[in-house]
Amino acid sequence: MSGDAELDRLMAKRRAELERKARMLKEREAPPSDPRQALLSRLGHRGLEVLENAELQFPRQTAMVVQQLGSMISSGELREQLDGGKLLYIFRLVGLNVRMQTSIRVEQDGKMVSLSEKIAGGGELG
Repeated sequence: MSGDAELDRLMAKRRAELERKARMLKEREAPPSDPRQALLSRLGHRGLEVLENAELQFPRQTAMVVQQLGSMISSGELREQLDGGKLLYIFRLVGLNVRMQTSIRVEQDGKMVSLSEKIAGGGELG
């Protein structure tokens, strides 16, 4: 009988350990309650840059988009990483034409220089 009691004790100990690990994993995976923080946790390459530009150009509308995206992340509807291109596409889908600063860079003498510098320097294109 002592073998059964010891087996029961070991199984209870193992069950408690598994429940503790599952609870810790669930807490770690739980998205933040703040919608902006939830969105920031999902942003990838240049996503923060797009979000900051949108917040500067369209503060009220961006807050609504962030609220909706945050709730989608919290509910598990949105699981993928949002890079800058995807986030820019989302803003344009809802009618917000977020302007991004762009520059064209070309190689000159082994260095990358802006196209305007190359033209101002009298260098040849090509």
